[in-house]
Parts: sequence; structure tokens; C-alpha cells
Amino acid sequence: MSIDAVRVLRDNPCMASRARAPLRIDLAGGWTDVPEFADAEGGAVVNVTIDRFVRGTLNGGEVTFQHDVRAAGLGSSACELVLAEALRNPEADLDDIAEAAFAAERAAGVTGGRQDEYAACYGGLSFMTFRRPAGDAGPVRIERLEMPEALLAGLEKRLVLADSGVPRLSGQIHESVWSAYARHDDDVTGALLALRQYGRAMRDALVSADFGGVRQVMSENWIQQKRLHTSITNDTVESIFELAMKSGASAGKACGAGGGGALVFYASSDADAVRLKRALRDAGIGVIDFAFTQEGLVDEDEDASSPSS
Repeated sequence: MSIDAVRVLRDNPCMASRARAPLRIDLAGGWTDVPEFADAEGGAVVNVTIDRFVRGTLNGGEVTFQHDVRAAGLGSSACELVLAEALRNPEADLDDIAEAAFAAERAAGVTGGRQDEYAACYGGLSFMTFRRPAGDAGPVRIERLEMPEALLAGLEKRLVLADSGVPRLSGQIHESVWSAYARHDDDVTGALLALRQYGRAMRDALVSADFGGVRQVMSENWIQQKRLHTSITNDTVESIFELAMKSGASAGKACGAGGGGALVFYASSDADAVRLKRALRDAGIGVIDFAFTQEGLVDEDEDASSPSS
């Protein structure tokens, strides 16, 4: 389904009982979408949505959720907030839904960024930049990244998504990082500035179909991500990385805040990706199969009633 064919809730305000929103893999630049940094320095993130969804159903004013995948770090909490806002306010446009969901997250005491809400709303392979809102200019600009279909399929095959099985509390990680940033900690500030640069570099690598660049940026991104706080990795995560790098991976990073949850690896060939998946599964590590999707927020009632669905 192309982005033009996606039936988002704003196109059908009378039907808003069931909807879905996609999970996302952040490829580079994560953490720089958080206003504590982005409002002052500007943020840059590349992410891609996948065909693993959170589904919401509105019944009597209550919204219930069904998750395809429960691994942390893929934006599922933001999907829930987006779905709740969209189902209860079906006439809202996507920017308003994303901002309302982000505000709800902040009201709940979560010091996260905006990329997850906007990915859930818009979908696709995107380069997102973040800034302080000014006048009519909103806080997020989205550039849809275009790649030839064959190359996009090649990238999809080379990315391997694993569930570390390690639970994490991203709120605690965020609190530690942003407290250090507020104190002008040199390591944290330097890491965030580097992560912003890697968000831009990942965009450039993708639009030029430079897969070697994708590998290098992902690897460097993980180094800077770990500089933010010691809890972003742990013995279990490091052991999975050690196995992956011996079994076909040439780069990898934690998804989302890190500390556990989902890990994404890049393999330099299709055969390496197959070998990596086998090694992870043989070690008892969950592999999350996926395909990229252009879909963002979708009205499932309308989607089910369409002859083309």
C-alpha cells in the first residue's frame, strides 16, 4: 500500500472504533529528538516503520490495545498514546494527534522525544529533524527518504531485529541522561552532538544507497549511545552483541533508549543475515521477523471494508 493509499483516521472521521499504528526501528540519531536537547541544538533522527503493529479498539469510551510484539524500544508506548488520541478525536489531523500523544507522555512523567509519535502517525522510512516550535513552524519536519525498490528490499533483508529479553525502565535512563546534560556533562553533551550528526549521516548514506555507510554510521551511533550512560548496555546485551558480531553482523545498536529490549543488527550480505538469525535463534534469543511498511496510522474499519484490502 503506498502512502497515498493509506487510510488515516482524519480521512474518515465517522469511523473510529478500530485502528493500528506501526512500530519503528530507529537507525540513527535517537535521543536527539528529546526537547531538552532538540530545542537548544536541533535534533536529527532516521527511523523506519515495520509491519508489526499496536492495534487499538474504542468501546464505550475505553481504548484497549493488542500488540504484535512486546519488545521494548520499538515505540509501542507511543503507539498506544497515538491510538487513544486518534480514536477519541477522529477529526484531528496527524500533527495534532502526534503532539497530543507526546503531551500525554510528558504529563505521565516520561522524558522522551517526539520521533515515536510521528513515526506512528506517518510511517515510512523517514529523516526527522526537531527544533523549538516558532510561529507557524512546528517542532518536527519529516523528509520521506526514497530508495529504489530493490535497494530498499536489500536493506530490509540485511537488518536483523532481536529481542534481548532484558526488561528495562527507559524513564530511569532518561532521567539520568538529562540530569547529566543539565549539568553540562561533557561526555553526555558530546555524545548527543555526535548522535545528531549520525542522524544526518544515516540520511545521506540511505539516499545515496551507500550500505557501507549505513554499517559505519550504525556502529558509530552505538558507541556514542553507550557514552550517554552505563545502563544503556549490560552484560546480557554485550554477550548478544559478541555472538552477533561472530555470526554475520557487522554493526548493531540498541533500539530506543537502550538498556535491554530490542536490538537491531546490520549484516553485510543476505547470507550473513540468514546466518545471524540462525545463530541468535540457536542461542535462544528471539528474532523478530518484519518487513518495512509505508503505513502510518490506519483506520482498520475503513481498511477492512475496502475492496482492495
